Amino acid sequence: MFYQPRQLDEALRLRAQMGSDLTPICGGTDIIVALNRNGHGPKHYLDLSHVEGFSEVRRDNGSWELSGGTTFTKMGLLPVRALAEAAMTVGGPAIRNCGTIAGNLGTASPAGDGCVALLAVDAEVELTHATRGRRMIPIAEYFTGFRKTALLADELITAVRLPADWRTGWYKIGKRGSINISLVCAAIGLSPAGDVRIAFGCVAPTVIRAKSAEAIIARDGISDGAIEAAALAAMKDVSPITDHRASASYRRAMCGVLTRRILRQLRDEQAAGVQP
Repeated sequence: MFYQPRQLDEALRLRAQMGSDLTPICGGTDIIVALNRNGHGPKHYLDLSHVEGFSEVRRDNGSWELSGGTTFTKMGLLPVRALAEAAMTVGGPAIRNCGTIAGNLGTASPAGDGCVALLAVDAEVELTHATRGRRMIPIAEYFTGFRKTALLADELITAVRLPADWRTGWYKIGKRGSINISLVCAAIGLSPAGDVRIAFGCVAPTVIRAKSAEAIIARDGISDGAIEAAALAAMKDVSPITDHRASASYRRAMCGVLTRRILRQLRDEQAAGVQP
């Protein structure tokens, strides 16, 4: 059965009633690939692409609030560099016009470019149930294992909230600039209060933060010595695997390279007075 509600309340009610028998889709960019590969798909579909207001982007009291159906094309227009640049490396224009942030979070791939960018700014994920209401999960607590998350089977990902004033940077290593999966991707965020977040994709079972590297920058600032120490620490914080795309040693080395490159970029921009 293919359900296509027009109102969020109706979508939430269906999800609450049918739970894991009902798979939400919006752009379908991951589900359709899996369907083509496996030859069979979910029992029932919940198409959220017609839900009123489900693709809205709002600026609210110093934060950006992205509805779950916000597409990568829309995110590519946001003045949050890490997220915007990450969004523009996802697929080609047709995929970016369909793929959504809720889909990226729901799939929870360790290569999820949008997830890495959100991890670097301490975003929060809004999970909603028809009767229990909304709960906000810090994104650092959202990913619980390989393709596992805190989303319950009777909830929907309804929004993401992120700060609007962090200075951020992004870099992706892949065979091409877009239309391909990352070999390694990295995002770094610096808050006005001095918090630092260093996030990676494709180097662990989930997208992850390099907390040892973060601690060095938080303690010592963005000096040349601290950047070098953080780059070395980041290489130890990750646990990549070797697959047909890249070796574990290459991925680990690139975590150091990207940490060094993005931190230097952010430091130089801050010194030059470039606005976030």
